[in-house]
Amino acid sequence: MNAFNFVNPLIPVLKPDDNIAKATALLDDQALNQLPVVREGQFQGFITSDMLFDDLFDHSTVGKYHLNPDKCVVYSNQHFYEVVKAFSDCDLSMLALVDENHEYLGAFDAQDLLRAFSETTAVQSPGSIIEISIEQIDYSLAEITRLIESDGVKIIGCFMQNDIADSNFIKLTLKLDRKDATRTVATLERFSYNVVSLFQEASIASYDKERLDALLRYLDI
Repeated sequence: MNAFNFVNPLIPVLKPDDNIAKATALLDDQALNQLPVVREGQFQGFITSDMLFDDLFDHSTVGKYHLNPDKCVVYSNQHFYEVVKAFSDCDLSMLALVDENHEYLGAFDAQDLLRAFSETTAVQSPGSIIEISIEQIDYSLAEITRLIESDGVKIIGCFMQNDIADSNFIKLTLKLDRKDATRTVATLERFSYNVVSLFQEASIASYDKERLDALLRYLDI
């Protein structure tokens, strides 16, 4: 999934010679905090409601503002993960999509990104979710996949993040194609993997470690 999949065609575009009244009205009508400014197909930057409020009487048109064409920009071939990082590096809630010549292709906000992600197979497919806490030095997705698939289960989604409580550990979240993942959890625990959370469609519940250990002891009987 690349950045082009996220473009929202309903986001309006301003031109440099548009007056401030039009820009303010569009921001209010669309309930947005920023809008892209485009000159003859070239992205000029975003104008924000804060800019208009701070300099309401200093400029007559949008083009009079100092805009940054390189701020909050992604390219059409960039992957979903790169787009997510671009949002985290940007202080706006919108990104502009451009080609290699900086031609404007569209824009999207975080809600558009979330909406597109929610339509992926990993999100839409039924199944269960497990979260594993593991020391970075011991991390091997190939080994974890081998153990899970040995039970006839498939991994249909994977997400990894640093453990904020301990920088030496990561949290690995896996979406599985089974609604009941208790057997998979038991397998991982037998090989000393620390499964800290389990979410299943049947109950949509998250188990703390004590309850999970009790369940696994019961399954091993």
